[in-house]
Amino acid sequence: MDKLEQEILDTIAEEGDIDRGEITPDSNLYDLGIDSLSSLEIMVALEKKYDITIAEKRLKNVNSVREIIKVVSSELRKKQRKHYPA
Repeated sequence: MDKLEQEILDTIAEEGDIDRGEITPDSNLYDLGIDSLSSLEIMVALEKKYDITIAEKRLKNVNSVREIIKVVSSELRKKQRKHYPA
């Protein structure tokens, strides 16, 4: 697991008040006890942490930790391309 994944899992644990050992990239948010409000709080924390903006429509189908990782990774790549165009 890379550093970004670790940081995201740590943020989910902290914001969701979940034991970090219970969370893996394959974890389902509902199974972890994360409802839509908790999910939103997690995404806001990740936006602040990485200075990114995640469109609300991208969050509608996010049901797993892996999907959160994909969304954050995608937004970070967009941010990097914006600041360092090829």
